[in-house]
Amino acid sequence: MKIEKLYDSFGDKIYHYLTVKLGSPNDAEDVLQEIFYRLVRYSFRLRLVRNPGAFVFKIARNEAYRYLKNKTRKQGGCQKNFELHEVIRSTISGPKAEAEDMVARALSRLPDDQREIIILKVFEGLTFKEIASVCGLSINTASSRYRYGLEKLRSLMEERDEKPE
Repeated sequence: MKIEKLYDSFGDKIYHYLTVKLGSPNDAEDVLQEIFYRLVRYSFRLRLVRNPGAFVFKIARNEAYRYLKNKTRKQGGCQKNFELHEVIRSTISGPKAEAEDMVARALSRLPDDQREIIILKVFEGLTFKEIASVCGLSINTASSRYRYGLEKLRSLMEERDEKPE
């Protein structure tokens, strides 16, 4: 698959994934650029790839972790100066702003591993097989993290509904 076609097919999805993963649209742009730079440098490997989507998301995930590790090292500790729910909210769209905000806030409160699986499954449309490949998990582990994440998401959203205004 050609780099241009990969970018056209997956560029926006990877950008959204990275924005949530890194918590910053600017960082997501930097990492996205690095991903496609690497893909251009090693384009000969693309001929051997069976599932280009999963391959590109795996590279994105690895680059995101590399970026966070370097950023943490440079800053002497991870300092998140953003509201994760605002970042998530900016990447999802729905019929009502209030519903978007409620989902974004609940997603931001999930453990990272569950949130990542839900983002990849629901928002990016990956299969459990692809998610397992991207995250280096078994299919069963990916599906159970998804299930546990949805249960936690549901309870967080019900908790919000029960709170008096």
